[in-house]
Amino acid sequence: MKLKLLVTRAALLLFLGLPSFAQNVDTVAGKKTVFLGDSITQAGGYVTFASYYLEKLYPQKDFAIYGLGLSSETLSGLSETNHAGGAFPCPCLFERLGRLLEKVKPDLVFACYGINDGIYQPLDDARFAAFKSGVTNLIGQCKAAGVKEIILITPPIFDATTKPGEFNYDSVMTEYAAWETTLKIPGVHVADLHTAMRKARDARTEVFSKDHVHPGDEGHLLMAKTALTALGIQIPDESLATIHADELFKQADLLRRHRSTHWMQHIGYTREKIVPPKPLGDTEIEAAKIQEKIDALRHHT
Repeated sequence: MKLKLLVTRAALLLFLGLPSFAQNVDTVAGKKTVFLGDSITQAGGYVTFASYYLEKLYPQKDFAIYGLGLSSETLSGLSETNHAGGAFPCPCLFERLGRLLEKVKPDLVFACYGINDGIYQPLDDARFAAFKSGVTNLIGQCKAAGVKEIILITPPIFDATTKPGEFNYDSVMTEYAAWETTLKIPGVHVADLHTAMRKARDARTEVFSKDHVHPGDEGHLLMAKTALTALGIQIPDESLATIHADELFKQADLLRRHRSTHWMQHIGYTREKIVPPKPLGDTEIEAAKIQEKIDALRHHT
C-alpha cells in the first residue's frame, strides 16, 4: 500500500508538470538556502512567505534562508539603452556571484531570472542565447562551489493585456520559461512559475502586477507556493489578512530583511554605484535573536 501511494504521488506530480525529486522538506531543512533574482526577489515578499510557511509547518526543523536578490539584475549581461533613464545599465549576477558563493556557502539555491534578460524587446536569437548562456553559467558556478541542489524558478508573467497583433513581452517570457523546463541536468530542477502565474492570471480580471512586472502580495504568495511545491510542500489556503496578522509572519519578515540588508553589503555589488564588501559584524548574532523569537512562537502554537 505504501509503495502504491508513493507511485501515485509521483505520477500526480508528473501529470502536473512538477518535479518529483524532493517530496519532503529535508531538501531545505538544515540547509543554507539562497534566493537569487532581480527586484522581485530583492523586494522579498515571496521569500518571506516561503520562510514563514516553512517555519510554521515544520516547527521541529531548522531553516536558514537568505534573500539575496538585486534590483534590475540579469543573467545575460544585457541591458536596455535607457535603463533607469540612461543612468546605469542593468547589473549582472556574475559580478557578485563568486563572492556570494564563497561567503554564504549555500547548499540550496533558488534562482528567478528572465524578466530583465529579454530587455523588454521582441524575441531575438542573440538575446535568447545570452540568457541560456547565463543560466548555464549560474548552474556551473553553483555546482563548482558545492551547491547540492539548484531550483530555477521560471520568470513571472509580463502582466499586460495587448490587442491582437500588438507585441506583448510576455510572449518572450513564455519562450524563456519553456526552455528552462526542458533542462535535464542532475541536481537542477525547475519550478514553473510562469505557467502557474499565467493560469492564475487568466482566471481573474485583476492584474498581479500594476506596472506589468512587479507583483503585489497575491503574486508573491503565488511565487512562494510555486517554490515550495517544487519541494513537495503544500501551502494551505489562507487570506493575506490572516497571514499578515500572524506574529510569526512579522518575525519571519524581519529576519529576511535583516539578513538581506547585511549580507548584501557583506558580499558587495555593483548597480548604480559600487558597494564594496563590508564586514558582517554581528549580523548573525542579531539573526539568532530573531530566530529565537520565531522558535518560541512556532513551538508555542
